[in-house]
Amino acid sequence: MSWSGPELAEGSRDGQEAEQEPESVPRRKSWSAPELAQWSRAGKEKEQEEPESSEPQRKWVALVSVVVLPSNEDERAHEIIPGTDMLMLDLNDPPLPSYLVLHPRVAPNPRRTNGPLSAYILAADRSGCILLQVVEGNRPDFFLCNTHTRTVTILPPVSSYTQANDGVGLIFLDLSMGLIADPQHSGHYVVAQLHPSTSYSQPNKLIYYSTATCRWFARNLSRARQQVRMRNPDSEIGVLAHDGRLWWFSPAYGVFCCDPFTPVPESPALRFIPLPAGSEMAGHVAFDRVIKPLVRKRRCVRPSEGKLRFVEIRGLSYKVPVDESNPTVWMWTLVDPEVPNPWTFEYEVAFAEIWKDETYAAAGLQPGEVPDVALVDPNDHYVVYFFQGSKLFGLDLREKKVVACEECLIDRDRLEYQSSRPIVDAWELSPPPPILSGDDDSSTDE
Repeated sequence: MSWSGPELAEGSRDGQEAEQEPESVPRRKSWSAPELAQWSRAGKEKEQEEPESSEPQRKWVALVSVVVLPSNEDERAHEIIPGTDMLMLDLNDPPLPSYLVLHPRVAPNPRRTNGPLSAYILAADRSGCILLQVVEGNRPDFFLCNTHTRTVTILPPVSSYTQANDGVGLIFLDLSMGLIADPQHSGHYVVAQLHPSTSYSQPNKLIYYSTATCRWFARNLSRARQQVRMRNPDSEIGVLAHDGRLWWFSPAYGVFCCDPFTPVPESPALRFIPLPAGSEMAGHVAFDRVIKPLVRKRRCVRPSEGKLRFVEIRGLSYKVPVDESNPTVWMWTLVDPEVPNPWTFEYEVAFAEIWKDETYAAAGLQPGEVPDVALVDPNDHYVVYFFQGSKLFGLDLREKKVVACEECLIDRDRLEYQSSRPIVDAWELSPPPPILSGDDDSSTDE
């Protein structure tokens, strides 16, 4: 089921008029990059009359995972043209935050307003497709957003047949969900959730939805050589698509990956890659309610320059929040998940060297206060972004200088259902696909 503006405009005449005369409603470029302006029907009509903007396309943005649901008093609510768009993108050059703004009528039942509405980005593909979780009251539903056509598609629940035939349950809120482009069906995607087993005798399962078939499926996963299971599935705090595979990151001990497109009847292999030497935390120490949030703030795995990078802040105690020893930031690169030593060390930089550089204090940052790891520049693995309070700033760790710093305001009260994706992450942008005559919707809306 796909919802576009006209379908949520209650079929009113107003919605039809808005679709026929989009130029009558002023559009403000500040909330959308020029490359996105033509993706709506209104934009396509205006493009025929106006010359293309000379502003260069952004390569990536720092996309906040908490979705903006504007009230009627919010000016952004009026910038979503009724009858045409169901979302808009407020894009800015990093480290300024960028936001997905969603029409408040996008809900499992747009006519029911009993419970509060919140929305969270679970995954964002560079093609312009975003996986979204919308929670109304305490009921979650999942959507695919096409940022080119500015439409949303609700995913159906797992069918009772799939549950009975494959022995799986519902989608779990506390487990990460991933989004990956389908190489076998151009323009289509797979939404997947890993259901890890609690024992070695039971197989792990991959529950996934294909936009090509509009169905949910379940597949057993085989273990590739290493008999390693997730120690605490609830602690796996992220999943990303990279190199044709899905990767689940457990910051305490390692990374799991599998190829969801492994041909049938072969079972996809769930591979485990331990963290670099000295980074794996033994036992269940990392699952302590005090230690767990510290681990999340000091470690991340992100893609940069086509490879996965592991970033870790070392030199701090996990027993107390603050320890003024000699904190350093380290990076490794995953070169080959199939070999015994899959990680290559890249660099180690002491925060003391960073703090003494004049750019640190000039940016309004506090020397001596260790920041939290946020993300890695997708195009330069020497540039890592950190949080200090509400400031998001980039460090060139080769030059040991601050390259950019901005306020990043986030409504953290809406983080109850956070999973799969960090609070802020890099979203690489690509130009919209060519629009053929007669094509109005993308394949995710079929």
